[in-house]
Amino acid sequence: MKLTTTFIGMVFFLISCHSYHPNPSGCLTATIRENLSDITTLHLNDEIESVSYIPLEVTADNASLIDGVLNYAVTDKYIYILPVKEARIVLFDRQGRFVKTLIPFGQAPGELNSAISSMQADIKNNKLYLFSANQIFVYTLEGDFIEQFNHNYQSVIQYKTGDDRFASVAFPYTPFEGNSYGIGIFTGKGDTILTKNNFYSSLVSREKSGFTVCMAAAYSDRQNSLLFKTGSNDTIFRISDDSIRAACVLNLQNSDNEVIRALDITDFSTLRGKQGEDRDIFVADLFETSKQYYIRFRHNQGHYVASINKKTAKTLVEKCEQPGTLKEMADANLLHGMLGTKSYRQFPVWGRVLGDELVQVITPYELDLYKDIRSITIPEALRREDNEGNPIFVFYKLKK
Repeated sequence: MKLTTTFIGMVFFLISCHSYHPNPSGCLTATIRENLSDITTLHLNDEIESVSYIPLEVTADNASLIDGVLNYAVTDKYIYILPVKEARIVLFDRQGRFVKTLIPFGQAPGELNSAISSMQADIKNNKLYLFSANQIFVYTLEGDFIEQFNHNYQSVIQYKTGDDRFASVAFPYTPFEGNSYGIGIFTGKGDTILTKNNFYSSLVSREKSGFTVCMAAAYSDRQNSLLFKTGSNDTIFRISDDSIRAACVLNLQNSDNEVIRALDITDFSTLRGKQGEDRDIFVADLFETSKQYYIRFRHNQGHYVASINKKTAKTLVEKCEQPGTLKEMADANLLHGMLGTKSYRQFPVWGRVLGDELVQVITPYELDLYKDIRSITIPEALRREDNEGNPIFVFYKLKK
């Protein structure tokens, strides 16, 4: 279990990107590389209406202690947490009060016995989905077990995007020529609706071609779809309930070596911490609001964020504050919550958009890393947090 969880964590954070596919006709095109010489501050503050800070409670019950957050889901009532080192789902209310271990580890019906790669709260249908490599577990939002689906495709990231429709990204290091689906849409029972695996390059033989861990994906709650970016081309794809289409092209102009690193499934250099050439741009993750795409990436030993206007394609690039190495920051918070834009009250912001909120997860240890950086303003509510306490959830309400 520990090995699988560690690998899933590496999938989220050892990631990159490249450019060799032509720009799909009429697709929005960003100019990230061109703007690296014109570093500025993003305008995320223009999209935020208000903010609330929710520390997760630590009680006398040891079950309330969270070693870190590997994944999470939220509703207007609850916060559902998959800890980093524990195979259980822990429930807190939206005020941060500990409720209980909602779904324990075990072999009994409804208990967790697989590594969970992603999770999702379906508020409309009162369902909580937990996804593993080849299983989908369905519960009520109150934690009552409903059903379990087993399927034949191996998924590393999966989300529900429609009525009996699930967008999925294939497990890395599986050759496309060996019938890997790449990215796809499936029913709950595993029936194939649509797939795409033609992420090829002349630089890598077809029998060696597949996804490595050089990819980024994010569920888009507002458009009920999955955004996906692989390291072997520049296109961000949108996987919805019935289609896979290009959403945006980043035009990164990366090196041939980066294509190979991202596409050659016999190349394990990324797993050993090697990141390619300094000039390359390694996309780590992304999210979208109603107005912008936001991209987090590494370049020339630094970390950056970019915004892309959905109407005009205007691209802004900001350099992140970096208090330590990538390993040090991952030890502080696997989600790297404070590696983001300082455009809102001079506090680094990054997260996921769920409903009408941008959700950020930070840890006391991570706050401690950043506290001596004078250009960062840590809110008073966070300065009071115990260094040994649980993670803190930050909810930014987004303007419509």
